Amino acid sequence: MRDVRDVLSALGAIQLDAVNTVVRTHYLTVFSRLGPFSMELSTRRCTSVAKASSTGATPLATWPSICTRRCAGGWPSTPAARAGWRCGRGWRSSGPGYVAALAQEVADEGPLTAAELRDPARKPRRTTPHGDWFRSSEGKNVLEGLFDAGTIASAGRPNFERVYDLAERVIPEGVRRAPALDTVDAQRVLVRRAMTALGVAAVREVADYFRLPIAATRARLRELVDAGELESANVQGWSGRAFLVPGGDDRPVAGCALLSPFDSLIWDRDRTTRLFGFEHSFEIYVKPDQRKYGYYVLPFLHGEQLVARLDLKADRPRAKLSVLAAHLEPGVVDDTVVDALAGEVRRLAGWLALPAIEVADRDSLAPALAKALA
Repeated sequence: MRDVRDVLSALGAIQLDAVNTVVRTHYLTVFSRLGPFSMELSTRRCTSVAKASSTGATPLATWPSICTRRCAGGWPSTPAARAGWRCGRGWRSSGPGYVAALAQEVADEGPLTAAELRDPARKPRRTTPHGDWFRSSEGKNVLEGLFDAGTIASAGRPNFERVYDLAERVIPEGVRRAPALDTVDAQRVLVRRAMTALGVAAVREVADYFRLPIAATRARLRELVDAGELESANVQGWSGRAFLVPGGDDRPVAGCALLSPFDSLIWDRDRTTRLFGFEHSFEIYVKPDQRKYGYYVLPFLHGEQLVARLDLKADRPRAKLSVLAAHLEPGVVDDTVVDALAGEVRRLAGWLALPAIEVADRDSLAPALAKALA
């Protein structure tokens, strides 16, 4: 568990997503760094991290900064008002009374999910040209509002449904009672964490890491440069100024890993193109006949290059890992790529307890990969 926490600390944030085509993305992000690890252990010890948003996890130490960031973003001033704001026009006429009732229910009966509320309330409906679309229930929105306000926290996601409990029962006292941060100090903490994860980055990339305002991020970066914590840099081929963490390890990278499409190394597509010359595409929402690479595609990092991508699916009923497509990037001529990739596919299949591997004859790399796996 210490190794898992170390990965989270180094990255600063790990994205969550409900797609389970291979395995949940947060597990895959950790697997890419550590290799096989116990998913059961990390799930059981999920209180070692605090959620930054509905889609990410951050180290517990960032909790005060994240709460400050939420409350300074033009939100209403009180937890009840923020929970109501979250519900938008679907907010019940009982308003703050309903918020207070749900907060008390969590206090009395938590941890619980939105589905376990005594009164989850109706789902606000919005009419679109494609028909009626239902938002999350008002109860869920209120819980998320209280979560955004720091009143309640995430006590886990055993079935990927957030479990809510009072922050005081989830977040250690030392973290909750840390000195309050003003907005500028909280931004500075998050900019430092983003830069530690990115190493070298443009302003927009730093801001995007924790969804900070561009202008505020630029100001914090300049302050950290003035303080000697960061350096200003010009990167060949980049337009505009970049920022650099001084004293970084510049030794060549020799490892290899299959990457989740939500991995922080590649989640910024423009950055991925500039760093690797790799056009990262995410085609889950593309019609099947219009997909170029596949439904759930994992780029393959080999040394310092993204050299291939695999469309993978864990066929759990048949205990099989299916390679639906295997694509070699243009210009890649390294003879070690296929064997390295085959080794990673075997390791992934073993970790997922899928004894069989099947490679479909699709795309340029499939025949060679099938042969290497055989």
